[in-house]
Amino acid sequence: MINLALSIIVFYYLVKTRDLFKILKVVKNIVLDLFIALKREKKTIENTPLDIVKLRYVKGEISQSEYEKIISSL
Repeated sequence: MINLALSIIVFYYLVKTRDLFKILKVVKNIVLDLFIALKREKKTIENTPLDIVKLRYVKGEISQSEYEKIISSL
């Protein structure tokens, strides 16, 4: 019960002094920056031909002999 009362008092103080809105704005900016950074990171990951061949071999799409033949030609 005391925690609830203290929470209400702190919330009221933050709203009254407009600090709550400043905190929310900072948190919003941090979250947006995080999402933008993650989106950029996904775009920069590129699959090289070697990565694609390795993935196909692991999935079983190509045999070991085909894998070695392709690797030697790269």
